[in-house]
Amino acid sequence: MRVIDYSLNGDAIRINVVETEKDLPEFRRFVEVNRRALGFDTETDGLSWWEDGFRIRLAQFGNAHESYVLPVEKGGLFQEDAIKAVGWVQKLVMQNGTYDILCMDRVWGVKAETVFPRLLDSRIVAHLVDSRGRKDGGIGHSLEELTRHYLSAVVADEVKSSMTAIAKELKVKKAEVWPVVPLEHEGFNLYAGMDPVLAFRLARKLKPLIPASARKLLDYEHQLAAACAYMVRKGIKADVPYIQARANELARTEVHFKDVAAKLGLENINSPKQVGDAIISRGIRPTDTTPTGQPKVDDQLLKAHLSDPLCEAIYQGKKAAKAKSTWFDNALANRDSEDRLHAAINSTGARTARMSISGAIPAQTFPSKDSLVRRGFIADPGYVVCAVDYKAQELRVLAALSGDMAMKRAFREGADLHQITADSAGVDRSTGKMAGFLTVYGGGWAALASQAGVSEETARRAIDGFFEAFPRVREYSEELQKEARRNGYITTNTGRRLLVDKRRPYAALNYAVQSASRDVTGRAILRLQKAGYGPYCLLPVHDEVIFQFPEEHALKATTKAAQIMKETMNGVLIDTDVSVYGKSWGCGYMAAGQYCDLCDTIHKESE
Repeated sequence: MRVIDYSLNGDAIRINVVETEKDLPEFRRFVEVNRRALGFDTETDGLSWWEDGFRIRLAQFGNAHESYVLPVEKGGLFQEDAIKAVGWVQKLVMQNGTYDILCMDRVWGVKAETVFPRLLDSRIVAHLVDSRGRKDGGIGHSLEELTRHYLSAVVADEVKSSMTAIAKELKVKKAEVWPVVPLEHEGFNLYAGMDPVLAFRLARKLKPLIPASARKLLDYEHQLAAACAYMVRKGIKADVPYIQARANELARTEVHFKDVAAKLGLENINSPKQVGDAIISRGIRPTDTTPTGQPKVDDQLLKAHLSDPLCEAIYQGKKAAKAKSTWFDNALANRDSEDRLHAAINSTGARTARMSISGAIPAQTFPSKDSLVRRGFIADPGYVVCAVDYKAQELRVLAALSGDMAMKRAFREGADLHQITADSAGVDRSTGKMAGFLTVYGGGWAALASQAGVSEETARRAIDGFFEAFPRVREYSEELQKEARRNGYITTNTGRRLLVDKRRPYAALNYAVQSASRDVTGRAILRLQKAGYGPYCLLPVHDEVIFQFPEEHALKATTKAAQIMKETMNGVLIDTDVSVYGKSWGCGYMAAGQYCDLCDTIHKESE
């Protein structure tokens, strides 16, 4: 047994590096003594846990003062003892445990369902303490960020940043160090051995800091993380020929517009300096600059001058390249051996806890009302893709939270909420609709004027008209702002504490509605799991859940799922819509009259 001694704020930390099978009895005794709770982590050869040949290299168990590092990549008793220990420990404290649990499920065959009920995730705990990421002015939720703030900046620098130094030592990029660093490397074992210690200490320190109103959310958030992980593990089938064809088309489009730009004197459409110089030479003067001082030529400027052939070539060429890389190349590079794609679902992705989806399926970036990307995601043989989405979820939640009688009555009677706003303001329905949604999203008259293309006077009138039609909404917003100014935070209807920037108290309404809406969807996902619909769930996207059901039962099953997802909040029905798309996700987004080769049918006008 090799021992690495370390110090954390004066506390001695002992890291036991297991080297031979003769060291394992001591490890077993450690696990037995600490069986009630241990920190746990793994080190792998990368992040693509779905790939054949993916390796778990080290497994680490630890408490606040001591850890053991097992070289499980060697297999044999090292791996067997790690698997047994995972099963023995009653509470596994992990940082971002979903990843490690999926790794164990894939590589060791340890079913995620046996581990999630025993998980305490320090990342989830930290989010309930302060939901803000670094970009929002918060501490952040990564292990390094949390260690730096709550435990030790020295440890964050020396240990959590050490893999960069190890990569430099081994003369590889940091992203390439994980599969090649020797198992016996001292720095690697220090890094690995500290992870379970840090997660254990963070959870112990942070758990008492969860506001009393939010403590009931701890189990809920862990259950929701598990439900999302099961969707991730299942994945979605990719139509590889379709995806490859679209990637090839976009590559040709990019080359075409690069050639057009070259003929117009621009050699590289991706060079800010060259693009800036070329645009200025054509009499178009950007009003802003990049951080390096170059003229800023963004999509907004290019779209405003698409009548200029060079602007069009730059815009279309870059747009094609980005679409190819983000959606199609990404999918082709990250599919598993069965051509399935596994999204990365962060169940607490935003400061409001709204979920985010990235990785192989960056669904929240897909063009709205467009089948181009979604057509590449298909149902398994014998199944069809279906969806249940909430009808005006955030406006219904706003009605429930504010208690506005006119808004509640409108939903109860099926009245046109947007026309009510339009009539109140003396504007068209489209502007009235946008005024309502912008109010929920935290926008004001300036945003409305810009997005709706109306005058300042019309935009102001539309916003005022919304509040006149639904006066309790204004009062509720003002109450939230007062709470935010007084406390620095608001408490949502579920007890979640959301910190609000002092200079942006008006954002409190958006935070309250967005967070409550997310929890409507979250609760629905758990009800679906409990009702046995989990194996059919593919993805939660915004205010909808994507399913695949057997074709012969699709409408009945989707209708039942929609009933399960409905919820009544303060007398307001958070209602749902049912959609049976077809053999691909994109079937639900095809224009009327558009032919689908996969379904061999002409699609009708979607509702």
